[in-house]
Amino acid sequence: MAKQLNLFFPQWQGSGPDLSVYHGALELKQFFKDKLNFTEVAVSTNPITATEDNIYGYSNIIHQMKEARSIIDHTAPGSIFTLGGGCDAGILPLSYLNKLCRGDLAVVWFDAHGDLNSPQTSPSKFFYGMPVRTLLGDNNSSILNLCYKNLNRQQLALCGLRELDPAEQEYIEKEDLKVITVSAMANNPARPAEILAGSRFKNLYIHLDLDVIDPEEFPNSPVPEPNGLSTKTLKEALAILVKSYNLVGFGLFEYSPSGKKPATFLEEVINIGSRLNSPTNI
Repeated sequence: MAKQLNLFFPQWQGSGPDLSVYHGALELKQFFKDKLNFTEVAVSTNPITATEDNIYGYSNIIHQMKEARSIIDHTAPGSIFTLGGGCDAGILPLSYLNKLCRGDLAVVWFDAHGDLNSPQTSPSKFFYGMPVRTLLGDNNSSILNLCYKNLNRQQLALCGLRELDPAEQEYIEKEDLKVITVSAMANNPARPAEILAGSRFKNLYIHLDLDVIDPEEFPNSPVPEPNGLSTKTLKEALAILVKSYNLVGFGLFEYSPSGKKPATFLEEVINIGSRLNSPTNI
């Protein structure tokens, strides 16, 4: 099996005109350059001027996703750690690993937001509100054709959600998605591992959007939401997940620059991402 790909994909256009996640990703890359060698997806910093196909910055996003797909295809990695800008930068790595694992992949998605809008339901038309819905197979054909393999809802656990659009709440109820609240995780950090245990998946992908953490403790995310996870609970949950499953993918997203050394727990997260495994039984 091919080696791990460390993918640096500072895509920001999904966040609208705000480049903070681009600069935040650059800052993290600079701090951890001695720990990880990254393969970089070239990302335009030109101003966005148009919404096409109900997605703001669509042409840039499509172009950058094509480049990311080309890198993944050429590398054919056995595992992927993604350091991204907006959380939409995690779509292709996760989709690729789902195909590589032949669907034997549990996905734990830590995020304050649902990321469950479609281009039609999104009030903002910002792509960073669409990645989970895209991974479940609902977006326009140009984007879906770049993806490798759709998730099914049994693979997915959404953790720490607390800010949802009405259409996202309706979609959760319609599709019967697994949602683990902040309070449920605070009471039992093992809950994400437990809720997926009955599905008997062997491999795991972790998506970590940093706005899942309470902004009183961690303010460096571009769209902070109150009443989030503590870093203590998050670290405990991550440790249990890594022990319970074969971790093949990890994505770290939505960091705003601070101009100083990142919080200690981010180094612990990077350490997890730097030591991924190839899938089992393929």
